[in-house]
Amino acid sequence: MKVIEKGTGQKGWAQNHVCSGMGNGMGGCGAKLLVEQGDLFKTGGDEDSLITFECVECGVLTNLREFPEHLKRPLLRHQEWKRHMLEFQ
Repeated sequence: MKVIEKGTGQKGWAQNHVCSGMGNGMGGCGAKLLVEQGDLFKTGGDEDSLITFECVECGVLTNLREFPEHLKRPLLRHQEWKRHMLEFQ
């Protein structure tokens, strides 16, 4: 296969989302974000884990309404994700 035109470099799941704070007291800043799989983590109980991202502009957490079930398993819990992110800064 040949590359005709370079892409964005994103790998795996990615979608545009707005920082709304949905499911976390609202209060999001309204930033429009390209959220990639590595930006996501689990919150909530073990059985009913919610898939969440933290806005890079304001730090507010926003839960996703829908996320592919088969991609949930490898996601880290929130605190594990934060430690992981700090290691790469």
